[in-house]
Amino acid sequence: MDTTIYIVRHGQTKWNLEGRLQGRLDSPLTDDGVEQAQQLAIRLQNITFDSIYSSSSNRAFSTALHLRKDREIEVNKSDNLMEMDFACWEGRKWSEIQDLFPEELLLMNEHPEHFEAKKTKGETFHDMQSRLASFIDKILKQHAGQNILLVSHSITIKVLINYLRGGNLKYLWDGPDIHWASLYQVCFTENKTKIFFEGEGISPL
Repeated sequence: MDTTIYIVRHGQTKWNLEGRLQGRLDSPLTDDGVEQAQQLAIRLQNITFDSIYSSSSNRAFSTALHLRKDREIEVNKSDNLMEMDFACWEGRKWSEIQDLFPEELLLMNEHPEHFEAKKTKGETFHDMQSRLASFIDKILKQHAGQNILLVSHSITIKVLINYLRGGNLKYLWDGPDIHWASLYQVCFTENKTKIFFEGEGISPL
């Protein structure tokens, strides 16, 4: 049985516009963010979702509610889909993080496989990959042969897609940027996993 997972990043938020790192903290969707979610909902309206999962963060959950539209289906919150825990970096502007933690920020950007979170005191990418691998394996067993919608965050999605492509964190930042309310479609067949990014052959849209 083929299983298809649709993975969406939340819409634009207030802190996105301010250039602040959100992580486990939160800020509301902007009007544009709501519009982005609603426009994607129109494109997804003919897909029958058997299950919907969202990060526990409100910006993702709000996006998931827009995507659900009038489907009579529960949106399940999961901490496993939350953004990376950046601890003491969260709520700060990226420019401030650059000034205060230049070496660790450079390591995160240039060598994510070696990022140890010693100064952030949050998660490493290895930590994230472990929680996402466990979550996705459970989802695939529980919802075999179904269509599943996941709503999450940019770095979380990067780590998840990288894991599905083999899991070498050295290549984490390769691939397209994940814009607000953008979409991955991942098709699991008996012998292979096919990954499509928005505009790269997503078949049902």
